[in-house]
Amino acid sequence: MLLAAKLVAALVLPLNLSLLLGLVALVMARRHRGGLAAAFGFLSLATLVTASLPVVSNALVSSLERGFPPADPASAPTAGAIVVLGGSLAAGTPPRRGPELVDASDRILHAARLYRAGKAPVVIPSGGRLPWSAAARTEAAEMADLLVEWGVPRAAIVEEAAARTTSENAVEMVKLLRTRGIRRILLVTSSLHMRRALASFRAEGLEAIPSPCDALVATSGNKRSVFSFIPSPGALEKTHAALWEHLGLAYYRVTGRA
Repeated sequence: MLLAAKLVAALVLPLNLSLLLGLVALVMARRHRGGLAAAFGFLSLATLVTASLPVVSNALVSSLERGFPPADPASAPTAGAIVVLGGSLAAGTPPRRGPELVDASDRILHAARLYRAGKAPVVIPSGGRLPWSAAARTEAAEMADLLVEWGVPRAAIVEEAAARTTSENAVEMVKLLRTRGIRRILLVTSSLHMRRALASFRAEGLEAIPSPCDALVATSGNKRSVFSFIPSPGALEKTHAALWEHLGLAYYRVTGRA
């Protein structure tokens, strides 16, 4: 079910949708349906170009990040635990010598800073291993190693290594926290992901206080220019990430997960 849901979502994202439309255009051309071939070809190109425009990607990202600017660890409230969500590392599979940092790795550093600021006595990295992953270890274990490297004592870390999705992060966290009598947490994830994560955790009855980081779009000094209307790979990647979140949030709401 997990794989099927992710495949369906992936197929409607701009790059794959553009490829599918282009394939239909080729089929129509081969069948000598020139009008339809041109129409589908135009739709294919228009989808890809539109999704690759910075002005479009920034608007989509901002619609999710609005209200969740990166939090200052020093001014954060206190809680029973700091929960940091996975999706924040590239797995340590060969030829890598260990897990590698990505944009979302800010989550782990932010959690470490919250701990060092005395905001909670325990840090819980949450992330399992996807069925199709070649990683030998869970993401929670790899996150824990980095937390230790960045100043969090191993004794203050509790790994949640079963969850594979945001919804499962929340469900598994309730089980773990119940045994410790904790209901108030600082929830750490990327600004783009916070809306869906927060809805999922609150749907499970947890008092989750958002502590976002890793904002993709700057809201100050980021003026539009001619380059805002020139397609770029980076903009396409941002559009993909924002649409994935919008689809995920809609799916969670329909299925009662948020």
